Amino acid sequence: MIKIMLGMHKIRILATAAALLTVCSLLLLAAMTTAIYPAAAAAAAATTARGPGVMITGYTVEPAVFMPGDTGTITLTIKNMDPQALVTETVIETPSGFRQTTDKTVRSISAEIETIRLSGIRGVVEWLEKGTRLDRHINIGALGPGESIQVSLPVKVAAHARDGTYFPEIVIDVDNGVDVRFPIRVDVESSEVILHEEDIPAEIPRFGSREIAIVIANNRPNSVSGVNVFVESKTGELEFEPVARFIGKLEPFEKKIVNFTVIPISEGTHEISFKVEYRNALNLHHSWLVSSVVVKEGSRSRSSVRLILVDAPDYVLSGDVARIDFDVANGLVRDIRAVTIVPEKEGVKILPSEYFIGDMEAGDLFSASFNLHTHDLIVGEIAIPFRLIFKDAETERRFELPDHIVHVEIREPAENALPVLVPVIIVLLFIVTLIAAAVLRGKMKRKPGR
Repeated sequence: MIKIMLGMHKIRILATAAALLTVCSLLLLAAMTTAIYPAAAAAAAATTARGPGVMITGYTVEPAVFMPGDTGTITLTIKNMDPQALVTETVIETPSGFRQTTDKTVRSISAEIETIRLSGIRGVVEWLEKGTRLDRHINIGALGPGESIQVSLPVKVAAHARDGTYFPEIVIDVDNGVDVRFPIRVDVESSEVILHEEDIPAEIPRFGSREIAIVIANNRPNSVSGVNVFVESKTGELEFEPVARFIGKLEPFEKKIVNFTVIPISEGTHEISFKVEYRNALNLHHSWLVSSVVVKEGSRSRSSVRLILVDAPDYVLSGDVARIDFDVANGLVRDIRAVTIVPEKEGVKILPSEYFIGDMEAGDLFSASFNLHTHDLIVGEIAIPFRLIFKDAETERRFELPDHIVHVEIREPAENALPVLVPVIIVLLFIVTLIAAAVLRGKMKRKPGR
């Protein structure tokens, strides 16, 4: 029994010795490691500092909505989100087991941005190449703690791109931190600014002018700028005042009415071509509208300026004065001025030599009278042309209507016809005398027989 107890005691002593030996070995190893690699040990014990945090805090896309084939820009706001200073805790453990803790304030690390690139959608939204094959911004540089920078990326939308919303990604390669991938919304819409007729008559008079109107409608969900409207006649048989109008900016789905004055040059059916020019951001676009009008003789139309003959004698005796009356009607929708009627017959005395009416408002009716003096005219029919002249009050363009011809017959006066009747009267009196003599002679012959 005593031997057994002595054996167990020896075992406990050996176990304790082995444990002490293990502890000493570990302490010796730690001391050796600390002595050989003090910097590594301190770094391992210290709190690990993280890299700089870069974020895209905002972006804009111009134009707001692309049209197929457009180019534009994506402008990014990139910020280093690290604060200005950072407090770190350092723990150092000595071989003897002593732990020492210190606080140290250090500056944050600047973000070293290597590249910014667009991970586009092939065939839809891609980087815009302008004489270079680069598809990224390189060597952007360092971005300090809390600092931000704006960077613009040129992009293009394919001409065959379908309408819709796309999300190309912006990739920022940070040399000393975590890379950034950020989706950007790009909208594509093919709707256009269009033209349609507001007031274009089927017929217009040959003489005078007429106002026409068209509507410019922005059917897009974003505004457009630099809007200009042009009008022309391919054949040159119509003139316009003005030939172009500037509208400027059209808001989304806004429309405006634009007026032009058309001035016919000749009769017939003539084509009118309208063109609207506008910009979606810096991208120039066009739309067209083709219409036509029929130009007819102005004197046959109530929507023109007309010279109307009111009264003129069918004939007048030579030496008398004939009165000729006219009405002038302004059937246009605009004022006219310097309205004048001029007789065009040379060698004939007509007073006044011209009749000046002056200004006429739209819808006005004025009268004018002329006196035809016939004492120097030969017997027979005479044709007298009267011409109406006026100016458009807005364009100052001068118009002359075709001559209005008035026919008057000049006859001999009644007293000049008496010498022609004298022989007839003498003959008639002679015949009456013969008849009366015959009757009287017959009566005288019957008396003796009684």
